[in-house]
Amino acid sequence: MSATRVGLVGPGRLGTLVAHALGASGATLTRVAGGSDASRTRLRSGLAGVRDVPLEEVAEGVDLVVIATPDGAVADVVDRLVRADALDASHGVVHLAGVHGTAPLRRAGLAGARIAALHPATTVPAGSHDPAQLHGVAWAVTAAPSDRAWAHAIVADLGGDPFDVHEDARVRYHAALALASNAVGAAVVAARRTLLASGVTAPDRLLAPIARASVDAAAAGGAAALTGPVVRGDTATVAAHLAALGEDLPEVAEAYRALSRAILTTVRPALPGDVATALDVLLADPTSAGSDR
Repeated sequence: MSATRVGLVGPGRLGTLVAHALGASGATLTRVAGGSDASRTRLRSGLAGVRDVPLEEVAEGVDLVVIATPDGAVADVVDRLVRADALDASHGVVHLAGVHGTAPLRRAGLAGARIAALHPATTVPAGSHDPAQLHGVAWAVTAAPSDRAWAHAIVADLGGDPFDVHEDARVRYHAALALASNAVGAAVVAARRTLLASGVTAPDRLLAPIARASVDAAAAGGAAALTGPVVRGDTATVAAHLAALGEDLPEVAEAYRALSRAILTTVRPALPGDVATALDVLLADPTSAGSDR
């Protein structure tokens, strides 16, 4: 057990799930700060013995402070705790923001605390509180060599699989996850709207299997797993897609162009030059300067 008493700043989706998971591992959440009144109330209703305290008091009597605020607020939370003289060598302080390494925690480290940046490579739906949702999840860990074993132990307590991400690579790591989750999700949402507009009343039955298979193949095989008309250089099919979408679903046509341009960038070396050029013309933003469309 890497911590027995925990204070949480930011009881949002991820913070609340982590609090429940730590509780299941044997730790005790004793204090919560930040977030909305409603989010703190929901947390306290699900975990007994949690006190709602001002931020400056969240570290009192705890071993571990978990900061689960929005990314831009992490450094401010640390600064407020340090100004309140709330942190010392008895504390561990971690944040759960994907984009940051340990830089926002620097002042906590100077105060003597152990510090680490921890981020789960998963999405957390609203209302999540089942610790099993974090079992087997890969977590990015950024920490000094002296704190790495301790940080890995926290992830293990949560049922996760830790892997180290260098401080300088943290932003690229997070950008990759944003593409894999939000960008893929946006593509599926656009596909769902198109199927609904086509009269398909249960689009999930068509989309879920093909989306899962495509993601699994791309994750394992990279660009070699890409398929479809852009990969084949099938300009006639791409043109037909755009014509159909542009007539009734112009916003989806815009998404189709953007996503197809991303595919074309990847597969361009394998296409004949004239075919790639034709696809460039088809997929150009019709509102851009100099466009013929």
